[in-house]
Amino acid sequence: QVLDFYRGGQSAASAAELRLEGRAAQGDAGAAASAEADRSAAGQVLGECIPVVEVPEHVQDLRQFTYHDHTADIIVHSWGRTRAEAFAQVCVGMFQYMTELDGIELSHCVDVEAHGHDLLDLLYHLLDEFLFVFGTQTHISRRIEILEFDEDALRIRARGYGERMDLSKHSQGTEIKAITMHMMRILGPDSVRTENGTMPRDAAGDLVDTEFPHEAYVLLDI
Repeated sequence: QVLDFYRGGQSAASAAELRLEGRAAQGDAGAAASAEADRSAAGQVLGECIPVVEVPEHVQDLRQFTYHDHTADIIVHSWGRTRAEAFAQVCVGMFQYMTELDGIELSHCVDVEAHGHDLLDLLYHLLDEFLFVFGTQTHISRRIEILEFDEDALRIRARGYGERMDLSKHSQGTEIKAITMHMMRILGPDSVRTENGTMPRDAAGDLVDTEFPHEAYVLLDI
């Protein structure tokens, strides 16, 4: 219970240790160690919440996502003009489920970086990095900017603009316990990627929205 951690006065370091232990328990110790090394990179430290000087004009308050119920979990479905936009909107959708984003000020920002062995894994780790930052610093991102997206190298760097969660002024939504790969889908104009492989989009029976041809579906454990 991440918010219970802060109500109980536990330190951010303790929260980080708990998240890292959880990753290792899920068989993802290598990714956890890699992510921790990323956070020590030169320049702005990845995962560090710092004051915002100015939010770029192109980073807008978009809400290009919806939710689908799934037993005890929730599916975030996002869409975008580009794959990067669809990825960013999945992350925004995750945070919106945790609190009402209209009440979040754009006072701080945080950078995250993720790597993957395919696009599904890359999206998983991007979301997991943002969830890690929330777990360690309670930072909620109202807007998300994709700074770099190298699909060939399967690397993405993003910046979230928002502020730290404060239960005295922010509404408490639903806790996100973990990101999952189950039922994850990434749709492009011509293809659909799932855990079972890639297929032509028309063969999968998915219609393409010409304005927003890129979509993503992610199941969140709540």
